[in-house]
Amino acid sequence: MKKLYFVFAALTIVALSLSACAPAPEPASAPPVAPATEVPTEAVVVEEPSPTEPPEESLWTQDYIMQVPPIMMMEPYFQIFGQSQVAVPYTYENAVKLSGHSCGAVAGAWTIARKALEVLYPNGEIPVRGQIAVEAPGAEDEWFVGVFGEVITYVTGAAPKTGFIGAEFGETNNLFVRQNKMVYLDAPSGKQPPQLEWIFTRLDNGAKVGVNFNLSVITPIATPERQEMGKKMATGAATPEEAADYYEYWNARAKFVFENADTLEGFFNIKVYQEGTPTTTGAIVGEPASVAAEDFVWDQAYITEVPPIMMSEPYFGIFGQTSGPVPYYYEEAVKLAGHSCGATTGAWTITRKALEALYPNGEIPVRGQIAVEAPGAEDEWFVGVFGDIITFVTGAAPHTGFNGSEFGVVNPLFVRQNKMVYKDEPTGQLPPMREWIFTRLDTGAKVGVKFNLVIILPIPTPARTEMGKKVAAGLATPEELADYQKYWNDRAFFVLEKADLDGFFTVTVYEE
Repeated sequence: MKKLYFVFAALTIVALSLSACAPAPEPASAPPVAPATEVPTEAVVVEEPSPTEPPEESLWTQDYIMQVPPIMMMEPYFQIFGQSQVAVPYTYENAVKLSGHSCGAVAGAWTIARKALEVLYPNGEIPVRGQIAVEAPGAEDEWFVGVFGEVITYVTGAAPKTGFIGAEFGETNNLFVRQNKMVYLDAPSGKQPPQLEWIFTRLDNGAKVGVNFNLSVITPIATPERQEMGKKMATGAATPEEAADYYEYWNARAKFVFENADTLEGFFNIKVYQEGTPTTTGAIVGEPASVAAEDFVWDQAYITEVPPIMMSEPYFGIFGQTSGPVPYYYEEAVKLAGHSCGATTGAWTITRKALEALYPNGEIPVRGQIAVEAPGAEDEWFVGVFGDIITFVTGAAPHTGFNGSEFGVVNPLFVRQNKMVYKDEPTGQLPPMREWIFTRLDTGAKVGVKFNLVIILPIPTPARTEMGKKVAAGLATPEELADYQKYWNDRAFFVLEKADLDGFFTVTVYEE
């Protein structure tokens, strides 16, 4: 129950370079750092709370992370699955969790998405996930293009190859197709970051806008001396005084982005390529109601009742953004995926069971310390959809992940790129045979987890599939819709309730 847990964390994308990274309001007192002779193997943070019960106060030591106004988004999947009939708040805090830290670049990616959506959906119109396509200005692993893209995907639902193909829903309505609506270049563009332009297209009316982010104007300036101090922070060698100064510098850069995004000329440049007249709200089940972000409540209570997975994030430690481990919530994974179902609860449970085996006896898992081998190609079956949720929790990212910059040079904990490895070609395996392999990099412990989803009840009969198409087309009667929504959420709840059923999830320990 996220609200009962006093939610304090959020999704963000993987860390970016000093030249891109973060501002914040007045930082709190610095948490202690590791001794100068010690290279941290976990987050550089203070004593850890229980791995099962989040503390009763927010762990964020940078208030601005929770003060950024949310971006309200309509999600057609939430509508047809009976999970929310109103706009859902997507928060910067969530983007920070996804990235693993807040910085000027994460703040920039967030603002790029906000500004593009404000132009595509003017006059207070609520943007619709799945109704937006995005052209990235570079390759997935060029500079920090993929890191920006992860944040933009989180908000808009426009996903690369890992995205949901839409299944029967996408066959009926393109809103439900998310795969390949974020398109990266096949080869690096070679452009300098201030010249990179993200192109957003509203698919229902053809409106198109480009947004450029001139991050070179961010202050304080990222000098070579600051980069050297970043290395020192990553090895735990900084003194308390140096750490406090670094926290202030790092978060001031993120705060600069938010404070100047709408006033500083030439900071964010917007170019309208095609104007469009709004033609639809994207609502599938009636017209969307208006609700304040702080009043938002899911229509399905179980979404907020799943216990969080507590994670230690080294970046939060060296950037002075938390004083301990952070809870990653199923609710946040649902926002990322765009819906809750038996597959999203399955991916969540695969992750939880793997981490419990790798970090026994209440030890808190460490983001960046985990590598994952996927059981298929990014766009095979729903492998990439599972992978996105696993990446969100563990920090193990594919090509789009953060390369670690100066931090990763001295400590591999800070490298996130290519720690989620997909197969180059489809395996052709049936879903129950697919095994996700998780490796703990500091100890070499390795476990595999299989998910036998064919036993989930209620059974997805051909009649249910046809009803899914009818629901996606907005043609179901109120009675049919209510029955379908119960069926759909019952399947998700079955996974959570029966996760320990013999033969449902199979955990194999390959290396202690």
